[in-house]
Amino acid sequence: MSGSFSAPRWGSSAVRAGVLALVLMALAACGLAPRASAAFTTAECDGADITGRGASFARDAHNVFINNFEPVFCGGIPSPTITYEALGSGAGRLAVKVRNDVPRFGMTDEPPTPAEIAQMDAGTGNEPAENDANPNDNGLIHVVPAAVGAVPPLVNFPDNCDVSLLPEASRTAEQNNDADATPDDVMRVRFTKQQFEEIWEKDSAADSWHEVFPALAPDADCQKPIIRVVRFDDSGTSFTFKDYLNSIDGGEGWLTTYVAGANKTREWPGAVFGARADCGGANGPGSQEDAVDQLTSGCSNGNGALVAKLVATDGSIGYSDVSTARSNSPSLAITPEGNDNDTYWTQVQNGSGTFTEPTSSANGFRTDGPKGANCSTTTFTGIPAAEDGTLGDWSKTSGVNSPAGFGICTLTYGLVFDDNADVWGGSVAEEAKARTVVDYWENVLSTPAQAALFPNDYAPLPAAILSMSRAGIAEVDWEKGEGNPDSDPHGDPKPEGNPPANNPAPPSPPSNLFSLPRKSISSATGGATISVKLPGAGKLEMVGTAKVRAPAGKAGQSKQKTIKVGKVTLNASKAGTYNLTLKPSAAAMAQLRKKGALRVSLKLTFTPTGGSPKTTITGLTLKLSKKGK
Repeated sequence: MSGSFSAPRWGSSAVRAGVLALVLMALAACGLAPRASAAFTTAECDGADITGRGASFARDAHNVFINNFEPVFCGGIPSPTITYEALGSGAGRLAVKVRNDVPRFGMTDEPPTPAEIAQMDAGTGNEPAENDANPNDNGLIHVVPAAVGAVPPLVNFPDNCDVSLLPEASRTAEQNNDADATPDDVMRVRFTKQQFEEIWEKDSAADSWHEVFPALAPDADCQKPIIRVVRFDDSGTSFTFKDYLNSIDGGEGWLTTYVAGANKTREWPGAVFGARADCGGANGPGSQEDAVDQLTSGCSNGNGALVAKLVATDGSIGYSDVSTARSNSPSLAITPEGNDNDTYWTQVQNGSGTFTEPTSSANGFRTDGPKGANCSTTTFTGIPAAEDGTLGDWSKTSGVNSPAGFGICTLTYGLVFDDNADVWGGSVAEEAKARTVVDYWENVLSTPAQAALFPNDYAPLPAAILSMSRAGIAEVDWEKGEGNPDSDPHGDPKPEGNPPANNPAPPSPPSNLFSLPRKSISSATGGATISVKLPGAGKLEMVGTAKVRAPAGKAGQSKQKTIKVGKVTLNASKAGTYNLTLKPSAAAMAQLRKKGALRVSLKLTFTPTGGSPKTTITGLTLKLSKKGK
């Protein structure tokens, strides 16, 4: 279902000091410890309103998170409004690839590739990262798993077609226990993996219902074409669905030809793509002529538009998340005693070949059945190493064709910048928004919010992935190393009254708080200059590293390795702003010459004279122009 919604405001911002202790206690109870070293001057739950945008698959999950934010996470304190715009995964990825849009976080079910990550970091939109015209707005994006959901096949069985003609292996039936003892109150068609994939690749022998199921041929009402109904927009739900089809037939190009082209996930086998008269001339997948390609879509973004189009198209099949399929009007959940139960979601075979329900309960497809995605036992493959976490490559992560649970499960991911000040500037207004981003995402990953997913047709994150997500959000901060609500602009602790003359207070330790007011790169040399504002004398060390793909090993699979990009040490004699020049190492230059861009993690440690060290981690993308090569 496409659209947006906001959490209601329960009042204006008021005095919060008296309830701060209660809030911290509530956070601990929610499974997230309070942040120990945040640089925010804005208090928790006292930030500005923010907007997120992206996957329609995650729409109802964000409804859960938003409803948990103020009353539970913020302890009932009047809190900022969170608005989520469910406009599709493509819109979510684009929202953080540009710097002139409203959203401050994105959502996607199709995990971004390293190239897309580089575009997000550089702010180039859909242009290659090396085309970055403004390196001063570069950031470092975290890919943060937020929830798990199922993507079941949807069916609008041909009107008046006798479903009882289906062989037992091709149907799933529920025997009721009513007084009349009438069997098979609810009967749904189901497809083997081969049948399903052949329909979607538009195999000539699988164009019609009676061709796929010859037992239906005697009934003229069953002799109808199978119409494929798909998403109008670039969609993570479509990506997950194609990931499952690819697990059945890896030679069809489901994750190459029909994902990586100019139109991304909007391309389908045997289907046209172009101007749609029924959509006001807008370009879209498929046609309205069954004889042309037997594929169509709604004319707007989101799973809701797909569900509505499927309900209106007799003899069609499609796909959606369970929550949208259930909550859409009319719902695809079946009324057990209904007179016309030919529109529904159905089963698929998982990695063990077992037909499975997308809901955790066998009768979860009913209007009176229990909710909850059947993804709690899903084995997710391709997860990044724990040490890489939310800064790792999630593009190979998959939850389809798992040996246990439903056959088509997926993670939905948040896209959150490590430091919004790098991306949108260091203004007071931006700090207030960044404060809310951190608060909201700590809320998303809290124990109560995750527990509320299951009753809303999702599943909580597996423990190991939840731990990675929490560790990633714990790294998100504001102007890393600068500012503290207990410090003045120079970093010196504020005095609390005058100590007695005969009992002088011990001297304050030297401040170790520093900031990074500016980062710039040189595409001519491949290097970068990082400005660091220090509070006083001391030693500053900056180390740059990058992860690159190592050569394939004996098993034929390449792995990542870490290379040293450069190291700079500075001995500062006084407070001030210092420029550190990062010169790429030979290994880094080799990567730059090969790729043109290199994503670098910078670790900066400042040890004030006579004080304790403080470390902050940030990132940037080095670039090398063709002339520099």
